[in-house]
Amino acid sequence: MQRVMVFIDGSNLHWGRTVYNRQNRTDLKIDYRKFLGCIVGNRELVRAIYYCSKPVPPSGRQENFLNYLRSVGIQVVEKPLKSRTDIVSQRVFSVEKGVDVALAVDLVGMAWEDAYDTAIVVSGDSDYVGAIRMVMNKGRNVEVVAFKGSLSQELWKAALKRTFIDDIVSQVIGS
Repeated sequence: MQRVMVFIDGSNLHWGRTVYNRQNRTDLKIDYRKFLGCIVGNRELVRAIYYCSKPVPPSGRQENFLNYLRSVGIQVVEKPLKSRTDIVSQRVFSVEKGVDVALAVDLVGMAWEDAYDTAIVVSGDSDYVGAIRMVMNKGRNVEVVAFKGSLSQELWKAALKRTFIDDIVSQVIGS
């Protein structure tokens, strides 16, 4: 049986869902158990990993969400948001750092460790193209799952299979 690992870029998925909800005047809530079942199909799910950043201290709402993910068997990799100061306005703001790198390193590293046959990258971010090409050169398959509005052309071209969440919404909504 084909072994599958799912690598979820939490920020990209969140913003893709936000745009989808705005455009469709809806409030789509993803049931992650159904979502994984839909994208993995009848293959063996080795592991699903959700990569995200979080404020320090984290909000209660985000903690509840991350605990929900863990309760459905998804590993969570968290990176703290970093503070930056705009040199002109002196405004302090937060930036996400290290999330894309963590996902890319795991995607490549686990391919080299023979942990999976197929990787499913849930993101539309073109930053993953190099890692995806390296994994495919290693003989692994890579599929991409994203909202139509967030899938870059470069990522579209790099993956072997593409699934638009927009097209599977009825199968993945929470009850």
